[in-house]
Amino acid sequence: MAEPGSLIEFLDGDRLQWGLVLEVRGSTLGVLTPTGKRLRVPERCLLLEHGRLGDPDLLAEKVRQLEERIRQQAEEIDLGLLWEAVRDGGDEQDLEALASVYFGAGASPVARSALLRRLWADAYYFSFSRHGLRFRPRTPEQVAALQEAEQRRRACAQRRQALQDVLRQALEEEEAELEPAVLEALEGLLRRGEPSEIGQLLEELAGRAGMTAREAAFEILVRAGRLEPSTEAYAWSAGLEVAFPEEVLAEARALSPFTPEEGREDFTDLAAFHIDDPETREVDDAFTLQPLPDGRWRVGVHLADPAYFFPPGTALDQEALRRALTIYLPTGPIWMLPERLGTDLASLRPGELRPTLSFLAEVDPGGGVRFRDLVLGQIRIQSSLSYEEADTLLEDTGAHPLKEALSVLYRAAEGLLRERLARGATVLLRPEYKVRVRGQEGEVVLKPVDPGSPARRLVSEWMIWANAMAARWALDHGVPMIYRAQDPPEDPDLQGQILAYDPLRWGQWTRLLRRTHLSTHPKAHAGLGLEAYVQISSPLRRYADLVLGRQLRAALRGEAPPYEGMALLEVLATAEAAESRMRALEARASRYWMLVWLSRQGLTSYEAVVLGRHPLGYRVELRPYGLLGVLVEYALRQPGEVLPVRPLQIDPRRGLLRLEPA
Repeated sequence: MAEPGSLIEFLDGDRLQWGLVLEVRGSTLGVLTPTGKRLRVPERCLLLEHGRLGDPDLLAEKVRQLEERIRQQAEEIDLGLLWEAVRDGGDEQDLEALASVYFGAGASPVARSALLRRLWADAYYFSFSRHGLRFRPRTPEQVAALQEAEQRRRACAQRRQALQDVLRQALEEEEAELEPAVLEALEGLLRRGEPSEIGQLLEELAGRAGMTAREAAFEILVRAGRLEPSTEAYAWSAGLEVAFPEEVLAEARALSPFTPEEGREDFTDLAAFHIDDPETREVDDAFTLQPLPDGRWRVGVHLADPAYFFPPGTALDQEALRRALTIYLPTGPIWMLPERLGTDLASLRPGELRPTLSFLAEVDPGGGVRFRDLVLGQIRIQSSLSYEEADTLLEDTGAHPLKEALSVLYRAAEGLLRERLARGATVLLRPEYKVRVRGQEGEVVLKPVDPGSPARRLVSEWMIWANAMAARWALDHGVPMIYRAQDPPEDPDLQGQILAYDPLRWGQWTRLLRRTHLSTHPKAHAGLGLEAYVQISSPLRRYADLVLGRQLRAALRGEAPPYEGMALLEVLATAEAAESRMRALEARASRYWMLVWLSRQGLTSYEAVVLGRHPLGYRVELRPYGLLGVLVEYALRQPGEVLPVRPLQIDPRRGLLRLEPA
């Protein structure tokens, strides 16, 4: 029995613990631990005594010194030698017996403690029971099997680490040599989602880079030249096929065209028209205008009603949710809905009778807009205008059948924008380029898009208005919806502003604007200057818009809503996550083909704006294309400085653009 003042090691559950004995009561010790805790320890848990300590204040330092001595001695112990000495007997032995064999009689407490730690950590030579601290030497066959298993484990770990290093190197845009087997495994993951060790490693690495494993596999295969960045390949990276499953196509083929439906308001006697890009085949929206007395106009904003054709839960619906939205890649679109439905039956195509959700407004002579009603409608488009054609009509003084209608819509849109700005909206105008690959030769065409053009502002403001009116109508009629909300920006000076693109300040502005979020209750959308906002204006291209359109459609028909509360939020959150992945895919594809285009221009000089420092020189933006690159130069440059540059290295596969002063 230890006496007060003894420094001991005892068994505390499954671990060794140090303690200073303060008192002895029967078969129980009152001890003080180095961390200052007081414990009651049964005498049977006492393992080793390390002499006496007079001052409890020295306990922690004394233990630290002993731990260091024990560690050093444990490193010198050869368990294989001890095992050779005792293995023939094969009997269990306690710590004292093994210490006597290894150290000789009278082994010190430090030596015995070191041996105990080594025995507990032993992977090969001894099995043990904590009860009574009994140790049994394993047979030679058992030792050999354990050592072989450990060698295999280490070899596997080394191989796994080497593979992880290669994958990391490949993802960090460095030169990496990949074995054919690795490339084949990556291709299997990308195309078919085949599980593999590489897939597990890539999942972890990709997550750190903000990508999915499939997206990472796509990037590596493109950089390695194993995969061409086609529409089909980009679809694989999103876990999709460009072609729809046969079950989905069969459902689409079975759909019947829209026929006049009782209860729908008929707008077919009005000259309906839409404004969009020339290549757009999913026409979501259209306008009608009807003159009223006293210079007023009745405006109809008509949205496609694909929910007429198919309900939730079908194979067609589940595939649309999985795709989340249509994206127009440079090499071709990846449709959300099969073409039979999205670009034909439900699309507001000229000359065809189509079902709609129709928002009706009254516009006064001064351009003021008053919401009148939301109805189920049916229209027949008579005219299609491109944005460029609409811009020309708005600026031209000549006669045209749609000239007056466009002028009314544009004047009202300007008024809607002024109202939103007065309520604190922030409008960011960033020019962009649409990238398209055409023909067998893969000609890359860049088309500039001005988001501030009159026609685009017209359509944008009326769509924002329709979305806001959908929120108001749903709230007034108790329809469950998911609202989009945004808190005011961190910098109040951004409110009520139209901010033209400034590459140096763009990142700062976007960081100061709060992220939008989903809410089951109406909340203000500060960025749009609206009290409540939902998004339903693109039901052929965005699944979230289709879902909310279903909610309104059911209410207008006097039916129960297809989705309730949290179920609605869950569907939209799933669609939002998928949409985010598709948007990232779209951005990567556009950058790739813009770099291909740039590489074909020769050594033409360009202008670049310095954004900030980079390990190789400076981060820059190539004007007017918005392409980010690296200026390899060590001369002093200031952010915002504009200078002539020429390409130094363009590698579309790796997404690299390095420039040098021209």
